[in-house]
Amino acid sequence: MTASATTSHARLGVDAVAKWWTSGSGLRPVSFEVAAGELAVVRGRSGSGKSTLLAIVAGWCPPDAGTVRIDGQEMSGSALARTTWQRVAVVPQVLALVPELTLSENLEVAVAGRSRREQRSLACTVLERLDLSVLADRFPSEVSMGQQQRAAVARAVVAAPAVVLADEPTSHQDPEHASLVIAALLACAAGGSAVLVASHDEQVSRAASLTVELQL
Repeated sequence: MTASATTSHARLGVDAVAKWWTSGSGLRPVSFEVAAGELAVVRGRSGSGKSTLLAIVAGWCPPDAGTVRIDGQEMSGSALARTTWQRVAVVPQVLALVPELTLSENLEVAVAGRSRREQRSLACTVLERLDLSVLADRFPSEVSMGQQQRAAVARAVVAAPAVVLADEPTSHQDPEHASLVIAALLACAAGGSAVLVASHDEQVSRAASLTVELQL
């Protein structure tokens, strides 16, 4: 594993996290930190646990060992129950856009609590950055898989969360649009987020400031 210097100001800390499945496969113990402003990429062969690691950090899957900390707070039990989209936002491989909402509305939900005008303004800005502005009022079923994926990235970054988790966020993109996705994730990091991306994409790896290599 390649890692940056340990910092007490890490937004995301993963300490000896592991998960084993009944087949004997799973996520081997892994430790790393991602500071505010960093984009880290998780790499490894199929079955090494990249998606499992992101699911554990998101709180969707309990680890068998180890701990996850966000802004110094261990994420378990009641802390997980209080986690909001503004704190941890996710781009899953199954993109999970709300089908009854337009692309813009999917983003606006992520910044609920702000004024209606601000919600719309934030959504428009991020959709434009990802070449989706002309599709803002379409429903997910009315756009391509690549466009849905960019909308899922937009939804994750629009609220400037503490942590962004993205699972293969360029898998449905051509090189030009992959560059837009990477630029959006880097901009989110520059705004103070810790960004963790599971990816096989060399474009993503070249943009990352930290690489975490998982072993089978």
